[in-house]
Amino acid sequence: MISFVSPEIPEGEELRQASADELDALDRELGEIERKVRDLMCPFEAQLKEIQTQRSVLATERRRRERAMISARRKQVQAAAASGEMLALLDALEKLDLPDDLQLNEVKAFLKTGGQVAFGFATKPGSISFTDGRGAQTAKTWGEARQLFLDGWEPGTASISGVRVHLFGTKVERVVPAGDVTIAP
Repeated sequence: MISFVSPEIPEGEELRQASADELDALDRELGEIERKVRDLMCPFEAQLKEIQTQRSVLATERRRRERAMISARRKQVQAAAASGEMLALLDALEKLDLPDDLQLNEVKAFLKTGGQVAFGFATKPGSISFTDGRGAQTAKTWGEARQLFLDGWEPGTASISGVRVHLFGTKVERVVPAGDVTIAP
């Protein structure tokens, strides 16, 4: 390992007593040592920069693959929804025989466009509101939701029809028509 010896810099009173020429000489000597060290560091800095660039290329490839997987998954959901393999929420409430005690936050739901969603508010997930036009009730299990639907209640509230969902794993939420939500059996 190459090492350079720095000149002794006087301290305290001795530094205050040094002449301007002595300070200039110390500064020139330190500057020369700094230049030599920087010259020696150049190849390592270039190598570090190349390694950082290569890691950036790898990160970009990972993101590209992740986007491709998400896109393929969305296309599968869209195809399954179009083929009838996945039922729209209202059809599923009528026909799909899921356990009555199944919590709604455990039901795999998707928009027809392919994005996975969860029922309810992002901060309070796992519920669907139903209305009879005058009042509202909230279902937290598949059995409660199914019973309310079979009793003639519709998803939504008296003033807003539809199902409140949030994009799975995010806080992005909205109310969508019940026909736009599909259920994975």
